[in-house]
Amino acid sequence: MINEYRILNIEYRIAKGGSVVGVENRSGQAFVIRYSLFKVRYLILFIHCLVFTAPFAKAQPGTWHSHPSFLSAQTLAAVQSKIYCASENGFFYFDPVANEATRLSRDDGFSETGVSQLFYATDQKRLLVGYRSGTIDLLSVSDSGEPGTLTTITLIRDATQIPGSKRINHVSRTGNDAYLACDFGIVVLDVVKSEIRDTYRNIGPNGTPVVVHATALANDSIYAATSRGLLAARFAPTVNLAFFGNWKTVSLPSGASVQSVAGVNNRLYVAWPGQGVAERQGGRWTVVKPLPTITGLLATATEWIATAPDELQRASGALMQNALLGEPKEIAEAAGSFWVADSLSGLLRITGIAVQSVSPDGPASDVFQRLAADPSGQVLALPGGFSDDLKPLRRRRGFDRFSDGRWQNFQALSLPTDFITAAYNPTDQRTYLGSFGSGLWSFGNPNSPEVVNRVLASISSLAVDPNGDIWLATPTLDFGKATIQVRRKTGPFESFIPGRGDSQQLILDDNGFLWMRLSAYNGGGLQVFDPKTNRTRLLYNQSGEGDLPDRNVRSLVKDRDGLIWIGTDNGVAVFDNPAAVFTGTVNAYRPVFDRRRLLSGESVTALAVDGGNRKWIGTTNGIYLFNEDGTVLINNFTADNSPLPSSQITDIAIEPTRGEVFIATPNGLVSYGGTASEPAPVFAGITVFPNPVRPDFGGLVSIRGLVENTVVKIMDAGGQLVYETRSQGGTATWNLRDYRGRSAETGVYFVFAVSPDGKEGLAGKLAVVR
Repeated sequence: MINEYRILNIEYRIAKGGSVVGVENRSGQAFVIRYSLFKVRYLILFIHCLVFTAPFAKAQPGTWHSHPSFLSAQTLAAVQSKIYCASENGFFYFDPVANEATRLSRDDGFSETGVSQLFYATDQKRLLVGYRSGTIDLLSVSDSGEPGTLTTITLIRDATQIPGSKRINHVSRTGNDAYLACDFGIVVLDVVKSEIRDTYRNIGPNGTPVVVHATALANDSIYAATSRGLLAARFAPTVNLAFFGNWKTVSLPSGASVQSVAGVNNRLYVAWPGQGVAERQGGRWTVVKPLPTITGLLATATEWIATAPDELQRASGALMQNALLGEPKEIAEAAGSFWVADSLSGLLRITGIAVQSVSPDGPASDVFQRLAADPSGQVLALPGGFSDDLKPLRRRRGFDRFSDGRWQNFQALSLPTDFITAAYNPTDQRTYLGSFGSGLWSFGNPNSPEVVNRVLASISSLAVDPNGDIWLATPTLDFGKATIQVRRKTGPFESFIPGRGDSQQLILDDNGFLWMRLSAYNGGGLQVFDPKTNRTRLLYNQSGEGDLPDRNVRSLVKDRDGLIWIGTDNGVAVFDNPAAVFTGTVNAYRPVFDRRRLLSGESVTALAVDGGNRKWIGTTNGIYLFNEDGTVLINNFTADNSPLPSSQITDIAIEPTRGEVFIATPNGLVSYGGTASEPAPVFAGITVFPNPVRPDFGGLVSIRGLVENTVVKIMDAGGQLVYETRSQGGTATWNLRDYRGRSAETGVYFVFAVSPDGKEGLAGKLAVVR
């Protein structure tokens, strides 16, 4: 007699008498294991319980997650019943029937990030995906528009004879040939044979190089909107388009933008500011649609559409007006709606007079200067920062918050244009934000931000002490002004005047001293200030006075042992006795790795400490993970060996409870599932994830909720030790292999966690299904 159980897409066939004689996984592959009937039924019951009780994990150890903004939409294509859309660093498709968006990335086989152009060849059922690098992906799609196989062409990207940018800006097609407008000229791609047939470079006047923004076919000619104006050549088999002499300059109406040119139904149109839409007729431009507020011109397969502030004007005369229309880049008509790629509002669906944003969840921008994470589980991404001369780096309203696996954008008109710094105060459970020019703000979940103090206009850094007092750096290059403020937890403010007032970052050490990195514009270095005694110590790159590797200090952090780590333009230094900073000779020491000073010659732009006291070090050449004293390299990630969108690291923040590492770069924000988290103060319960382990899982199992330096033992159901490790802070991981390197078999495993002193312990269970 056979009893059958189907759980988690795995079929267990249990024979009477007590052994499992057949197991079939989701692929239909059969394999055999033997277990007692009691144990197998126990395993099935246990798995059932775990399916309904295992918590959702937002950061699986060892895995990457990209966090692109989908609001900066640049290009789109109607593909069968789907709409594909790309923002500056994001890529997705939208299903109008299911009303849902699906993200796409390198994890799905695409070559890279940075899609610059999409074009769908309907007859081939293939989507051309062009990148800023010049790479081309040709994606085959199903009848419903679902992604299929990919073919990649890297000839443009790898062409050493083409200097500079190789970005693909626009695609037009006639017959089997697609004309790719690029930053160096025009490339002709045979869409049937998937091969590059020709390249037209240096087609400007007298053979000068040009950037080609777009091409259009009209009036038996090919037109190229270029950095040197509108060029045209007769489009015929006998005309050599690679020869610059065959390209002639076409005059444009006064003030017309060469990038606002469209070819529709064999006619050429241009946006004429102050006038409207003009058509090329008989060698002259004639206004065919007056529209004094015109800002640009788009085109569908059948008509032109003019853009104006908050509105679209169709050739047929119908008007679409909505505040969501910010900066339309491309437009398409499909599934009974118009679809707009808008660089401020994302992918828009226009049906009648209704306008809906249908982009996936994500931050409002790709560029952030500062990140902040706190024990409440939120990560803030702030757009603003200071340059060396204390000028704002960016001006974008509001900020973004990541919490419970979702992004929330705070962009109300009442908010400042440049939030620069943030700190969480556990005393009142509120987050405080400093801005450039608009003072101190705060908010508590789920409240919106509100003003605390507008008088303290420019705030470069915030720090919260154990008493709940909030310390603020309010920098200026003017000598003798109060540039350190403290807001006591009872409400009143106090001011201090340290030796120098050009502080760009402030941290508190365990003695209550304020450590500040100073502006390189004003000489750089560090300043340490004791607010209790008003003592100040300046530290530079001179022996006895700090002995910093370089005067230009880029980053500061205090580790879990109270040591102060310094990132400079010449590597890393550490002050291991901060309490003695005001007494006599003070020199930082430089950790040694691989027989040289730690990251000597590297510009260290960001520092962060995880729950295991390990050091995450961001540089202009990637990110490094070192052990607690900087002598052992654990990982090194760059844009070449990881999903990092750039090797230039702007900032790092680590969410303490999960250990997720958020990394800001100039090309976008990503996060990495770290293997360390903040330790629990006492054992209260452990979380094992994933649980159960499914057959297709190949990552790390995480055990969280541990106290620091917990000993973790994993044993099989027979009581044999399979694996042993120690926690990194509050997290331990298992790679599902035993101490001999053998993969874990199907079964129930017991997880024992013992405190370092051996006095406390917890036990858990883990089901593995292979």
